[in-house]
Amino acid sequence: MRLFAIILACFLGLACARQPDPAPAGTSQETQQKDDAYKKEVEEIRKDLKGDIRIKLKKDGKGDYSWEISGKDPAEVLKANDALAKKLGK
Repeated sequence: MRLFAIILACFLGLACARQPDPAPAGTSQETQQKDDAYKKEVEEIRKDLKGDIRIKLKKDGKGDYSWEISGKDPAEVLKANDALAKKLGK
């Protein structure tokens, strides 16, 4: 009986010491696909706009996006801002 208790304790110890499984691969893959889709949309917007415009897209911890737009022509910067707001749903 004592031997059974020792073996049982060893198995329980090994089972508890096992590390938890990593996060499912599907969720990180889905977020990567969404990020790639947004980057493609930003590139399309950038190609459609004339002039020298730089767009820095940022994603926060909640999944929301923000951006910084810089350029020489203020009208083109405002046009790019409006296009991004429409595409990203802001």
